[in-house]
Amino acid sequence: HFGKYPFDRYSIIQGGDGGMEYPMCTLILGEGTLAGVSGTMAHEVAHSWYQMTLASNEGLHAWMDEGFTDFASDEAMNSILGNPSTHQGSYASYFSLVNSGLQEPANQHSDHFTSNRAYSTMAYSMGAVFLEQLKYIVGEKNFYIGMKRYYNTWKMKHPEPNDFIRVMEKVSGLQLHWYLRYWINTTKRIDYSIGSIVGHENETWVDLTRIGEFPMPIDLMVTYKDGTKELIYIPLNELLGNKPNDNPSVPFTVAEAWPWVNPTYTAKISRKVSDIESVEIDPSLRLADVNRKNNKVVLADLKPYTNPTK
Repeated sequence: HFGKYPFDRYSIIQGGDGGMEYPMCTLILGEGTLAGVSGTMAHEVAHSWYQMTLASNEGLHAWMDEGFTDFASDEAMNSILGNPSTHQGSYASYFSLVNSGLQEPANQHSDHFTSNRAYSTMAYSMGAVFLEQLKYIVGEKNFYIGMKRYYNTWKMKHPEPNDFIRVMEKVSGLQLHWYLRYWINTTKRIDYSIGSIVGHENETWVDLTRIGEFPMPIDLMVTYKDGTKELIYIPLNELLGNKPNDNPSVPFTVAEAWPWVNPTYTAKISRKVSDIESVEIDPSLRLADVNRKNNKVVLADLKPYTNPTK
């Protein structure tokens, strides 16, 4: 997924301090749990791709090194252990920073952050969330093709953020600079909610609201009472295109694009409201929505009605 290791060897060295990456080696302590030591080794080895080979400017864009390294090492460890790679730990760290009121824009020099917490969360967690959320935007296949192409295109060339996002645009065929700008230049938040669910003859209309200022495409999962599901994909108009379906086993319906300037949107489902069990925004939990409590509605908990004028 991430490209070939470019050197002929790598050494794990037990030393007086641990958890520091160097070209072709890392230092570890001679103590700790197996999981802890293994995770440290995976993270420091992954630096060989993002710090040593791609060699982006860590002073200016620490998230392109530490964040990408965190993402890749989590993926590697979860693959070895047979666990799903959800990166929820990175999301939890990001949400904690947002709720603390200490978040700062990522696109500033590392020395200029007001707090170490803001810097470290930006560098590690926000960088990893940036990638997992990008996977949500472009689709899994496009994402991993793009990660490998980025590495092969820019190794030993010191890429900037625009270089990375341009590779992803070429692979996916989607416009993505809006996502990069929002994520690194602002502290705007993603927050979507489900409002009213109304029957209109043989259709169901679901009102969605963008509460936060950060616009995103939306995956809306509809679960029917007969046990079947349908994913309604609502692209953001800024994308100028659609992502592919990552899960062919679930019907995938592409809806009309949601203009980024509009705070509300009505999703139309071609089934009666009485057929629906639940509606959920982002069932894969890859959207960095700061309030997930308003992302799912179970219709048995509501009193949906059919609009008599329609």
